[in-house]
Amino acid sequence: MLIKRLLILVLCFVSISLTVAQPDGVSDARFERLARGVNLPFWFWYAPDDLDTRFSDTDFALIRDLGFTFVRVPIDLGFVMDIESEDLLNREHLAAIDRGFERLLDHDLAILVDIHSTSLADSDASNYSGALENPEFVTVFTRFWQSFARYLADERGYDPETMFFGPMNEPVFVDDPTVWPPIQEALLTAIREVAPDHTLIATGAYWSNIDTLIELTPLTDPNIVYDFHFYEPFVFTHQGAEWGPEDVWPLRNVPYPSSPEVVEPLLDGLPDNARDTLAWYGSENWDESDLAARIAIVAEWGQANNVRLICSEFGVYGTYAPADDRVEWIRQTRSLFELYGIGWAMWEYDDAFGLVTRADNGDPIPDEAVIDALGLTLP
Repeated sequence: MLIKRLLILVLCFVSISLTVAQPDGVSDARFERLARGVNLPFWFWYAPDDLDTRFSDTDFALIRDLGFTFVRVPIDLGFVMDIESEDLLNREHLAAIDRGFERLLDHDLAILVDIHSTSLADSDASNYSGALENPEFVTVFTRFWQSFARYLADERGYDPETMFFGPMNEPVFVDDPTVWPPIQEALLTAIREVAPDHTLIATGAYWSNIDTLIELTPLTDPNIVYDFHFYEPFVFTHQGAEWGPEDVWPLRNVPYPSSPEVVEPLLDGLPDNARDTLAWYGSENWDESDLAARIAIVAEWGQANNVRLICSEFGVYGTYAPADDRVEWIRQTRSLFELYGIGWAMWEYDDAFGLVTRADNGDPIPDEAVIDALGLTLP
């Protein structure tokens, strides 16, 4: 344990030199808009019947008053793309998206536009990561994004200082992750042709994890921010998540930090795969030093390549996680991002990973402990 604590101190010292990179393509002022964010799913992704009432002005005012600088807006490809349209855009749904964007901008919230794939086989939303392994779909997807970017940047004229383009959420490419980088390069090049000033978001394969991001060779375009998602250790952050791997489905009340002693009472009665996974988690003694070591890897890559970094998703599924442990994981992870000068966006606002719950009348009820863990203050 002492060695782990010393490692944290070493990493903190190293971080002083990791936060000084000033890439020419993304100014300090623009990158500051990506400092603190929250995701707004179940709006244009798994869209409700009434798009205009999904979030109220009270929600947006609270988000801004808490100190968030931006929101990430997941959008289902099937919601915004119309394969029968000449420009591949669904104009009716674009109008609804614009109404939402204008309301966010009126509350001084920058927007990260996220065309959001999901890898769930039984999902009603677009699972287009697998389709990107088909060159014919890559062509369609690139045409769509060029039309969409032209619409946002030119036709609508959204300000590059307050709108960022994230073309692909969590590409997978399980069989061969090296297929993704050239697709991404061609995609971002096509977007750049019609949106010369907007900052673009690049990411790695395998669900945007750290290990595939640091294998990327950064593009020559300097106006790109490099993104990763962080849910480590998955055993803790996704315990009980029915959409996750089968070995996390039965898990309940899994603590953080971990040790063999704290997980031992939870092992009885679990299926073999869940028992083995939980025992492994205990044996690894996960704590803050492990989070620091993982995040230091991507921070060092960013420094070595002189690029800006953001983590556009991190969080803990709160349905079964011990509340205090969830808060502590969020606090440690957010603090490490800020230590290394990495922008962040929590997943998400008002569902099981959320920042707020809802009163009977729909008003948001902030979780004060989570807000404090995010380094924010209730207005």
